[in-house]
Amino acid sequence: MAIVPTYVVWNETETAEIYTISFVQTDNSPQDPGKFVELNSLRGQGSIVVDGGDSASWDLVLDFVLQGTDYEDLIAKMDAIENTILKNTKYVLKIDRTSSTTKDYKVKRIDPITWGEDRRTTIQHGTIIFRVNTWE
Repeated sequence: MAIVPTYVVWNETETAEIYTISFVQTDNSPQDPGKFVELNSLRGQGSIVVDGGDSASWDLVLDFVLQGTDYEDLIAKMDAIENTILKNTKYVLKIDRTSSTTKDYKVKRIDPITWGEDRRTTIQHGTIIFRVNTWE
């Protein structure tokens, strides 16, 4: 049986659930956070690649859909997500990988949430971008 993953934002200590992002349409995770540094020869005879660490920051992009009964309900839900997941605040985003395991990312929302050009009658498309590995 296939599962539909949930995307749950928790506070930084993982003691309180902040917001559940429902109806996620696209998700660009997981990504390999490793980075490397390439050192080029002064004579142009080649290069050496050195491990640069495994905690490079990257953007996790979630495209989602809000559903409501009417325009006012959708506006309230849009306001709720913007006022609940605050910019430059530490969160843990937990994404279901199986029915019993999650992948946890330490994230911050840096950019504003972007809203699609919907009529806002019963649905509203949105995109939220989290910066991963921005705090320890």
